[in-house]
Amino acid sequence: MNSLVLSYPRHSLWADYIRAVGGCLLCGLPLLLLPVERWIGLILASGFVVFALFCVRTLLRQKTRYVLSGDTLAADGPWGSLIEWGRLDRMKLAYYSTKRDRSGGWMQLVIRSAGARTVKIDSSLDGFYDIVERAAQAAEACELELSHATRVNLRSMGISVAGQEETV
Repeated sequence: MNSLVLSYPRHSLWADYIRAVGGCLLCGLPLLLLPVERWIGLILASGFVVFALFCVRTLLRQKTRYVLSGDTLAADGPWGSLIEWGRLDRMKLAYYSTKRDRSGGWMQLVIRSAGARTVKIDSSLDGFYDIVERAAQAAEACELELSHATRVNLRSMGISVAGQEETV
């Protein structure tokens, strides 16, 4: 298998930057320009910190490239990691819904191999399906026990893992 270099699309990153900066402005400007009660100031300061951290997270996502190969997934960036598929010891695929009818939302894959940092990626990453498919193959090869939710989410993507079928 040739290596694939994957990254988050620019439109997704820019939308996150707009949200982060907008939140920082909405929470920070009243603190700078208006006299506010102490408890309101605490709420606004907390909001500012949350949006500032979201901005830092978006920057880290922008600076990280993922290199998918047959043997590894390398997260090449500020807090990089190297996942060795043959040593995979954790895989979780979660779905986060934004609507009650579960028609909107995103997926997040959390993977780790022995001795490596945990890698978390979400479904807005270009090539997300390829990474999930390769992780499922590695989980099968390593005989990794997957949670019920992970199996359901894999099935929703059209991916099955031998030995992880549901028993009725």
